[in-house]
Amino acid sequence: MYEPRGTLPPKRVAEVQRLLRTSEKKAKTSVSLSGELLRAADLIAGTEGRSALVERAVRRYLKAVVRRNRHLHDLAAIDAAAERTNRESDDLLAIQAWPDQP
Repeated sequence: MYEPRGTLPPKRVAEVQRLLRTSEKKAKTSVSLSGELLRAADLIAGTEGRSALVERAVRRYLKAVVRRNRHLHDLAAIDAAAERTNRESDDLLAIQAWPDQP
């Protein structure tokens, strides 16, 4: 699967997600694919047709891109707060420790 380099800006991710929730009239487009890919797509598409297969594939891919970007954004936020979070949890663990016995 094609992997985009880096992350997308949050506004772009939100716009892609918004567009995936809408349903607009179909638009004609032209895409060049190799012959073997077209034949394989036709075998899989069956009666639904090649266009429906390509649309589902692109939609699934775009959802994966949105998911990946949100995941990377969440990881960055967690990493940014990791030192403070670890310090706070160490403090809490120290408070919960058993007192030293005389």
